[in-house]
Amino acid sequence: MQKKELFEIIKEKYEHLIKIGAYLPGESLPSLRKVATELGVNPNTVEKSFQCLADEGYIEIIPKKGAYVTSFFVSDNVFDELVTVVRNLRKTKDDASILAKIKDILEDKSHD
Repeated sequence: MQKKELFEIIKEKYEHLIKIGAYLPGESLPSLRKVATELGVNPNTVEKSFQCLADEGYIEIIPKKGAYVTSFFVSDNVFDELVTVVRNLRKTKDDASILAKIKDILEDKSHD
């Protein structure tokens, strides 16, 4: 079994965070330096991770401004609605409450 490179592990971490809505479309990721410092890695490693995310369409890198989540994965009305609900609930509700609300929405949409 081939061991994953560090940049791949970092890339997969941020890809997962984007997919679950921890970073919403239009939101910026932490700076390369901040991530590198927090993880104790070379900033070039983080830069390679972010470039892979950009190549796959998860983020847009704007020179001297930062990396911003794109909305490529928001492809239908149900997902748009879920993103809006999570955005509104994430500051005041716990994960169980948010998950319950998402399940309610999905059940309502399946009856349409």
